[in-house]
Amino acid sequence: MQKLISLALPLIISQLISMALVLTDIWMMSRISVQALAAGGLGASVYSFVFLIAASTVGCSANLIAIAYGQSLARPEFGMQQIRNAVKGAVVLAVLCTLLLTMSFYFAPELLRSAKQSDSVISVAMDYLHALKWAMLPTLLLLVLRGLTSTFGDARSVMLMSVVTVLINVPISYVLAFPLGYGIAGLGSGTAISALISLIGYGCWVFAREKYHRFAPWLRLEEYSIKLITPLLTMGLPIALVSVLEHGLIYGGTLMAGMLSVASLAMHQILLQCLSFTWNINFGFSQAAAILVGKDYGAGNQNGIRKISLQSFKLVTLLSIILAAVFILWPESIAQLFQLDESGTSKDMELTLLLTSSIWVVALCFVVDAWQLLALNLLRGMKIVLSPTIMTAVGYWIFGLPSAWWLMQQYGLAGIWGGIGVGLAVTGILLLIQLLKVLNTENSDNNPKEILEVIVCSSK
Repeated sequence: MQKLISLALPLIISQLISMALVLTDIWMMSRISVQALAAGGLGASVYSFVFLIAASTVGCSANLIAIAYGQSLARPEFGMQQIRNAVKGAVVLAVLCTLLLTMSFYFAPELLRSAKQSDSVISVAMDYLHALKWAMLPTLLLLVLRGLTSTFGDARSVMLMSVVTVLINVPISYVLAFPLGYGIAGLGSGTAISALISLIGYGCWVFAREKYHRFAPWLRLEEYSIKLITPLLTMGLPIALVSVLEHGLIYGGTLMAGMLSVASLAMHQILLQCLSFTWNINFGFSQAAAILVGKDYGAGNQNGIRKISLQSFKLVTLLSIILAAVFILWPESIAQLFQLDESGTSKDMELTLLLTSSIWVVALCFVVDAWQLLALNLLRGMKIVLSPTIMTAVGYWIFGLPSAWWLMQQYGLAGIWGGIGVGLAVTGILLLIQLLKVLNTENSDNNPKEILEVIVCSSK
């Protein structure tokens, strides 16, 4: 239990720091102009969607590194080789994703015009996007370093790196945007510059240490091969599809909220921030659990996998219930945070009423969202990604979106979030059943690869 908490806490804090970085960028956009805020949000949405694909594929290197670490306990030379392969493969894939995906940004203006966005907003959004795209490669490489150091027990360095990134980013972005007059493009450039500085600094810190130096990507160049990206793509592409499906559920709810009223759409965005807050906490926790499970999977320690899975499920459920209770019991704190009652107008009172009528539904989503996120990451820690992808498609799109549409007719915004909750709950239950099947697989102690075979067979 202590091992799980000590690994999870720095990763959770790192996630919350990253969220704070986004909020500071939004605040500076609002200080430039309303158009800059709208355009920046539009550009950030395009970048986030594209980056999501790259991060899902490159980021699964953390799971491969954890599994290889477990293998090194019995076969040191083989395990160390697998870690080097995962690091080098992730570097190659990060470069390829950056080259291919940043080219897609040049098609963004036409896509945004087809979505009925104004040319003036598109022009400003592209200024921000073309500056921000230079952050993609260093951010992807930081993901690789994060997976490596977390596996070896240096999760606190990840937290410190996140703090330093914010401390660098805020002043650089501010100077570029305001005193130097680059506006929203300066904010994008500031993010890219800070990501590059963090990569160089953190990379020097990591590879200066003996236990990491042997994994430096510039050593043993003869090991580089395009085949190194195959394991990453095998795991990463299904993970990317899951992320796209989940975003489809959330953005589908956004479109439905916009159909109700402007107030519903505004409140939906606030509620999304509440869910994002708890998601970042649960993601950091789930990532820590997946790393520990990956180590046990690589070592063939089935009892260790069961123990970590049970502990993490208890902790994440308890944590989510506490967070849900806080949001349900003190909704006025959320209203004050977003200054809903600041002017006392009827519009503000409408938003507050929407908040109090919907927040309890959103709070219930915290628990089921934590279940599905944890189960997904635990299964990924055992290289199981295909059947969970099918289950998320069923939960999000066959149950979630239709339920949101049907409940919206009767309960408005609360109904939309009820439908989102249904999608998350169905997905979470299906994934937990899948996880239980894996944990109860007979004769899996000697050969953990049998787990994957059982899951593949059961999904057919």
